[in-house]
Parts: sequence; C-alpha cells; structure tokens
Amino acid sequence: MKRQISLLTFATSAFLVLSFVTISSCTKTGPEGPPGKDGEDGLNADASCVTCHDFSDDLLTKVHQFANSAHGSGANVDRSNEGCAQCHTSQGFRLMVDSGMIAAVSSPAIINCRTCHKIHETYTPADYALRGSGAIAMVMGGPAAEYNYGTSNVCANCHQGRTVTPYPVAGGDPVSITNKRYGPHYGPQSNMFIGKGGYEIDGPMPYSNSPHTLAVANGCVTCHMDGNPAGLQAGGHQMNITYNETSKLLTGCTVSGCHTDAAVVKSMFDENRAEIAALELELETALKDQGLLDAEGYVTVPATLTQDQLGIILNLKLVHYDHSYGAHNYRYTKALLVNSLAALAKSSV
Repeated sequence: MKRQISLLTFATSAFLVLSFVTISSCTKTGPEGPPGKDGEDGLNADASCVTCHDFSDDLLTKVHQFANSAHGSGANVDRSNEGCAQCHTSQGFRLMVDSGMIAAVSSPAIINCRTCHKIHETYTPADYALRGSGAIAMVMGGPAAEYNYGTSNVCANCHQGRTVTPYPVAGGDPVSITNKRYGPHYGPQSNMFIGKGGYEIDGPMPYSNSPHTLAVANGCVTCHMDGNPAGLQAGGHQMNITYNETSKLLTGCTVSGCHTDAAVVKSMFDENRAEIAALELELETALKDQGLLDAEGYVTVPATLTQDQLGIILNLKLVHYDHSYGAHNYRYTKALLVNSLAALAKSSV
C-alpha cells in the first residue's frame, strides 16, 4: 500500500514539474520593444508652491493671528443647520457666496483661510483673492440698502442683520409676538455702519451718519485689520481693537486724511462708548419697567405690541448686538437710542 502511495506521489510531482516547464516555455519573454514616449514634466514646486508658501514669516503670522481670533475659535461651528450654516461653517459660507444656495452642512469645518480666500483653486497668488467681495445687498434696511466698502464686503455677507418678522411699520396695526429673541440676530455691524435697518421713530435727534460712513474706504478692514497689529492680540487677522482690557489698537485710525493723534482718538472712543452704553442701559431699563422685556432682556412673550413698541425693541437690539457702542456709527446709534427713549416716555404717560 505504501509503495502505491509513493509511486502516486512521484507521478504527481513529475507531472507538476513538466507542466511548469511547458508553461514557462510558452510565456518566454520576447525582445524589448522600443522606448515609450516621455510623459509631460510635473510642476516645479519652486515655481508654484513657494509663490505662496515662501520662507517668510508673514503667512505664519497671519495663521497664528487668526487662530487667536473669535472667528478661528470655532465656537459656533455646531450651528450647521440650514439658515445658520452659511455664516457659522466654512462650507456653508462658500456655498452661499459662490452659488447663492443656503443649506445644512454635515461634518462642518470652522471658519478658516479658505472660507474667505480662494485657497488652492489655481495654485497661484490669485488664491489669496477674496470670495464674495462684490457689493452686498442688505437683508435689513429696505431695497436701497447696500454695503459696498472694498475688501470688507466679504465681512458684510454675514455681519448684517437677518430677516426681521414682523418688521415694524409706522402707523400699522398692533402685532402679536411669540419669539422672545425678536430682533436682528447677533451681528448687524454692517447695518449700523451704513445707518440702515433701524426703526427711525420721530424724536429730538435727526438721523444722520458719522464721517466713517463716507471716509473709510474699506469699512471693517480699515480699523480692524490695517495698520500695525499688536502681536497676536489685536489687528491683522486677529481683528480685535481692544486688548489687555483697556488698550486700543488705533493704527488704522491714525492715517493720512483721518485722525492724527492716537491719544485724542482713544479719549473720544472711550467717552462715546460710555455715553452710548449709558443710553442703551437706560432704554433697556425703561422697557423692563413697562413689562416689555423680562429680567434677562428678552421680549416678554406672548405679547401684543404697537408698531412703535416693536420698533423701539428692535432699535435696542440693533444697538446691543452691534457691540461697538457707537464706534461704527456714533450719530446714527445715538439718534436711535435718544428718539426711542423720548417716544417710550411719551407713550407711558
């Protein structure tokens, strides 16, 4: 039996060896063919990447400034649903300014370099160009309201009031309010800068704009980004004006044709802000005393309000969420508060 198995094993092995030899002889490599055509040369990294990624510290400085900013913190990136994603996520913003679409975003990215700049679209210095930089038709302020201040137009895509429903109309019927957060949302800086969007109720002050509205060519950028940044604390891509609690970066203000003395600017800045803050507090207190706002400053709901009451609440919220306390447009801000206070006092008699 063992002899039969051995013979079978030998036969099988011989067959496999013979098969391998036969197959090998059938697939023998022939002579080399002619060389193929050379492929195209790739891009020279020295001629492409380093046009932007050079060996200076300028780009690195901007990256670290931005990382130390409110935009770079990613604090609100989770607000990625439809209606919020266009200003709280990088993908949502690009979708809005590139195509006009507003949609929810999955796996949202925080605001970053490519949010505002066309990074790695052409791999040339043109990638530093701003997206969404044309004139901005404002949501609040009527059909004629437009923000058009050069490089800061990209900011106004989001730093403006949202749709207010219902918007107060002088002489209209009383309206019912059920949303305690009634107002222009949290970033109406562009509205305040151009003096559009408030409820211009009659009062002792005329509605006009401060010189900034006409004199500052690049709007937000002129004061918040131009000039000499204070390290990573203010200016540049960090964008703050105030740092170390009381210090002010005013190099964007003390330029040719504008202010000349930084000390005088800081004094005016602090005095005006203190005045506006006091007027805002006075108006908020008066609205609370009349039961129109609750202890936390929200609208007391449900409520039926006159158009003037609704407009006065809107004015308070517009000033409050601008956060500049008059720095963006002192005259318009003060008129909204003074006239609202006068109208509210008259209605409570």
